[in-house]
Amino acid sequence: MLMAAEGLTTKFIGKTRQSVDVLRTDGLGRFLQLSALSLSEPLRFQWLRRRVAADARQALTRLKVAKRSRGLFIDCGSNIGQGYKFFSQYFTPDHYDYVLIEPNKNCFSYLCALCTGEINIEIIGKAASVRDGQVELFGPPADRAEPTHEGCSIVADHNGSLYQSERFAPDLVETFSLSQMIRAKRDLYDIVILKLDVEGAEYDILDDVLSSGTHRDIFAAYVEFHSLYVRGSEKRRKQVVEREIVHAFSDAGTRFRRWI
Repeated sequence: MLMAAEGLTTKFIGKTRQSVDVLRTDGLGRFLQLSALSLSEPLRFQWLRRRVAADARQALTRLKVAKRSRGLFIDCGSNIGQGYKFFSQYFTPDHYDYVLIEPNKNCFSYLCALCTGEINIEIIGKAASVRDGQVELFGPPADRAEPTHEGCSIVADHNGSLYQSERFAPDLVETFSLSQMIRAKRDLYDIVILKLDVEGAEYDILDDVLSSGTHRDIFAAYVEFHSLYVRGSEKRRKQVVEREIVHAFSDAGTRFRRWI
């Protein structure tokens, strides 16, 4: 729990710094909006932790009577393993295998350090998407970037209200269809859990997941949406899409939680 709390504290500090940057560029109103979100994050985390614990108990009850008695946790946007350290306390490695997906190669050594003989972890150094291919990886300006920066994305304008993105890596990164991977994995596991924190790419990915019906193969999804970090009419459009996505998952009986 301590390691997970430290990771979320680091994320909280990072978002607070983002709010200060916004004060300089977008004014007081936008600064107050992001600051309020940052300050409420500890409370939202406590609520989320209770929901995750309840989801994990229900999933374990189902696993105990299932054919294989084994689940899979897919972590898209693993960064250096913060999400894994949190979720593995609930979806424990004695019942779940893990797939950690991260396109930023600077994070690989941190993810590899999580692998031990007792834990079944697969690390995929690609970006979750809707198809196989190659794309650029974007991040903040060079003077604000760190090697393992959490905000890397295959979407150029993913944080348009915070900064003008730049190409983060010199080489293209590989992409793959998340929907296809989930369908293939579902045949091997009784339960599939998804965490999706992919800095703006979640909209296309979830649209593809819904269109293919793959959301019905997921027991629970923990998703961070990024409409807060885009501007104007595009922000409002994305908020409408977010509500539609949540309703579609809920209608299918899939637990849907907003990840922070």
